[in-house]
Amino acid sequence: MGSKFAFECPDCGHSAVVSGGRDFGMMAVVQTMVCQDCKHLVDVLIGRFGEEGPTGDPDYDAQLGRCPDCEGRDVHLWKSEHPCPKCGVGMTRNSDLHMLWD
Repeated sequence: MGSKFAFECPDCGHSAVVSGGRDFGMMAVVQTMVCQDCKHLVDVLIGRFGEEGPTGDPDYDAQLGRCPDCEGRDVHLWKSEHPCPKCGVGMTRNSDLHMLWD
């Protein structure tokens, strides 16, 4: 079962509810990334059943490495300093919001 947390930028107010790194549920494997196309912080589908990479299912594989918001492919790992994708200031995790997903 995967987890999601609320992250917020104290400077510009940008917020996102994401895993905060690599995570997986029963089926999906995701990685928190910054989409350079829409400047959103998103969990990008990177695999299935605990494994990264193509699955052999063309419909599923078509979504690998795509931003779930704009479907762009210009996505990059979110650095460990957790910079805001809008302004670059470090984002903070809200400990009050914790969601589980499958």
